[in-house]
Amino acid sequence: MSSKQNSQPQEPAMLDAETIAEYLHQNPEFFEQNPDILAELNISHQLSGAVSLIERQITTLREQNRKLKTQLENLIQIARDNDKLNERMHTLTLALMDAGSLNEVYIALDDSLRGDFGADAVTVKLFVDTDKTGIEPDNDLMQTIFVPMDDPRLDGFRQILGKEKPVCGTLKPEQLSYMFGDVAEQIKSTALVPLGGDQCSPSACNYLGILAIGSHDEHRFHTNIGTLFLSNLGEVLSRAIRPYVSDQQ
Repeated sequence: MSSKQNSQPQEPAMLDAETIAEYLHQNPEFFEQNPDILAELNISHQLSGAVSLIERQITTLREQNRKLKTQLENLIQIARDNDKLNERMHTLTLALMDAGSLNEVYIALDDSLRGDFGADAVTVKLFVDTDKTGIEPDNDLMQTIFVPMDDPRLDGFRQILGKEKPVCGTLKPEQLSYMFGDVAEQIKSTALVPLGGDQCSPSACNYLGILAIGSHDEHRFHTNIGTLFLSNLGEVLSRAIRPYVSDQQ
């Protein structure tokens, strides 16, 4: 019976103030070896009705230290997130380069944006009039991608295209319906990325099409979000698509 009792883990004994004081007396170098602990201690200066200047300075320095520590942790997290983003973008770029047809380009794009980047909906509209160019879409998906540039349903997007850069935010119901069809009502925020043709310049661009990325989260693509990644994505996707349609525009 006694052996079973001895095998039970014992609670660590609580140290009283006298024991702690004796330990510190015998180990005066403790705080030199553990400066982080010293920095967290709150030692009041013994002045009646007043706070010493030194104590106020120490309190201020501790608060500044906490803020700097938080900022550093945030910067480290941002760096880690950027590393992941760059890795995923690299993987997507390789997948687009390996695609052997326009259909494979779209599948690679859709798989990556949904799987790696958490998109809830992905749509590409290419400004190609198949009736005039003779292009034969090889499946139903391709038939929904090709739209003539003079399609009146694109009127709601011409101002966006005129900005020549990605635009994020909330779309109107008719715009959502055009881009996302049956799932339009579920899309709460959208990123629209213009796709440039082969004659883009700082002053003009013969647009190849537009990429729409939808999210169920209304805060995912807000108006103040950074668009560098989306711009890079638009350039990479444009180059992947261009060989299949550039001669047909």
